[in-house]
Amino acid sequence: MRTKPRHNLGPVSLLTAAAVCCLAGLMTGCSSSSSGDFFADLIGPLIPPKPSQVARQAFNVYDADVRRRAVAQLSSSYFGHEEPYVRMYRLLIDDQDPTVRAACAHALGLHGTTQDAATLVRLLKDETGFVRWEAAKGLQKIHHADAVGPLMQVMADDEDADVRLAAAAALGQYPTRPVFNALVGALSDHNFGVVQTAVVSLSLLTGQDLGTDGGPWLDFASRHRSNLFDASRQYTYMPYQKPPGKLSKMKFWDKPEVVRPQTPVGL
Repeated sequence: MRTKPRHNLGPVSLLTAAAVCCLAGLMTGCSSSSSGDFFADLIGPLIPPKPSQVARQAFNVYDADVRRRAVAQLSSSYFGHEEPYVRMYRLLIDDQDPTVRAACAHALGLHGTTQDAATLVRLLKDETGFVRWEAAKGLQKIHHADAVGPLMQVMADDEDADVRLAAAAALGQYPTRPVFNALVGALSDHNFGVVQTAVVSLSLLTGQDLGTDGGPWLDFASRHRSNLFDASRQYTYMPYQKPPGKLSKMKFWDKPEVVRPQTPVGL
C-alpha cells in the first residue's frame, strides 16, 4: 500500500507560509496598483534607501520633484540634522524650483542654526507664497534679532494670509515694544487666523489675555510702560509629528513617541 509523502516544515518555513497567507489575505479584493502600494508601504520602512542614494537624488538636475522628495526625506530622517546634510540644504536653498526652495527652508527651520536666519529672512521676499510661508515658519524655530523687522513687515504687508499668520506666530518670541505695537496692529487684519495668532503672541509676551480688540491692549501698555513684559511666558513651538504609517499601526505594542514643545535655537 502506497502512502503519501509527508513534508516536514520547519518553524521558519511555517512562519514564511503564514506571512504569505497573511499578505494574500490583506490584498484580497484590492486592485493590482493598490496591492503594490500597500506592499511598498509595508516593506518600505524595513528596507529604506541608503542616505547616499537619497543625497544623490537631491542633486538630480532633470527632475525637481526628485530633488524635493530627497530633501524632504533627508530632513525628516533621524540623521537629517548632521552637518553634511545641513550644508546640502543651504546649497539647494536657491534652487530654481519653488518646491525645492520650500523644502530646504523647512529643513533649515528644523536643523539650521542662527547663521541660517539671514537666509530665511531673504526668503521672506520670495516670489512664491508657500516659500515665504516655510521661511516664516522656519523663523519660528530660529531666534535672531535681525529677523524682527522683516517679520513685522511681512505680517503687515504680505498678500498671503498664511504667511502673515506664520510671521505673527514667530514674533511671539521677541519682547520689545515695536513688536508689541505691530502685533496690536495685526488685530485689524481681515483674516481671523492672523488675528487669533496675534492674540496668542501678545499673550505670550505680556501674560495677559485681553481679546481681539486693540484698545484694551493699548490701555494695558500705557499703564505698564516700564514692566510691560514682566509676566511674559516662555515661547515654544510644537515640532511636526509624522503620522503613523501602515506598519506602525500594525505594531500595536509600540508606544507612540511623545513630542514635546521645543525652544527656538538661539533663544
